[in-house]
Amino acid sequence: MLSEILALLADGRFHSGEAIGSELGVSRAAVWKALKRLEDDGYPLQRVRGKGYRLPPGASMLNAGKIQSLLPAELAARWRWFVHEQVDSTNAQAQRALDPQQPVPLIVLAEQQLAGRGRRGRQWASPYAQNIYISLAEPVSAGGAGLEGLSLLVGLCLVQALEDVGYRGCQLKWPNDVLLDNAKLAGILLEISGDLTGDAVVVIGVGVNVLLDSAASIDQAWTSLLRSGQHATLDRNELIAALLRRLAPALDAFHRQGFAPFQQQWMTRNAWAGKAVKVVSGSNELYGVDAGVNARGALLLHTESGDVEISGGEVSLRLNHAS
Repeated sequence: MLSEILALLADGRFHSGEAIGSELGVSRAAVWKALKRLEDDGYPLQRVRGKGYRLPPGASMLNAGKIQSLLPAELAARWRWFVHEQVDSTNAQAQRALDPQQPVPLIVLAEQQLAGRGRRGRQWASPYAQNIYISLAEPVSAGGAGLEGLSLLVGLCLVQALEDVGYRGCQLKWPNDVLLDNAKLAGILLEISGDLTGDAVVVIGVGVNVLLDSAASIDQAWTSLLRSGQHATLDRNELIAALLRRLAPALDAFHRQGFAPFQQQWMTRNAWAGKAVKVVSGSNELYGVDAGVNARGALLLHTESGDVEISGGEVSLRLNHAS
């Protein structure tokens, strides 16, 4: 019933609980309980006594048809599309959707993830109908070696897409985070299936905080497009279309030339350029100054003992507040 209520409220006008119940053929009490669950989960529902409820302007339910209508026809036809109310994670669902008899690429979208995850096994907060949870399956011909710099490219495309629709100040943190106002806005998770040395499929997972306004489970500084206060679209369909318009041609170029053509664009948006940082890998810590990335997407670190290149993997980059 939640999806039906949100679809009704997506017109941006106030609707009373009684009117919603009458439209859906349920009691006002049932509507109240459903909306209370949404609010308890952090949904920024607007409620005014005597008027009823409405969504933040532009908020809407996921709609593959609308996303496709915002794309050039050849781009919309590039992927097989799957939209779910609820999944464990879109990356896991994309892995299950892979079929040797069906051509990839494919896209999986979900209103909610029950076991959303980020890098290094971390949980990704994934409440219902608030954010973007999208996974794309794309072929790679060079196995794991063909992925160098890919998470950086995806982050760059996301920042460019957000700029396209009017958001300003988004920056990149190596290797896979998008920051806004010095807080995490989005993250990227890559997983590979198939031959790690030859033909394979990479699943690109992207999570973007759009309407998120409260989340006790997040253990780091975070923000959302709603929280930013910038007057740009909150329509997740428009945001996804903007991302895909940037990402598809960039992926084609990446398959031909790797990350090198995108290196300088990434560097201009490097949130921690010139800052003292530490690289944490297990119990090991390496201190230095963030000097950007090389043509393969490896982090360049100026240390007291010389310059070091650090590839992605099970490492974490943090600011060195002690310096």
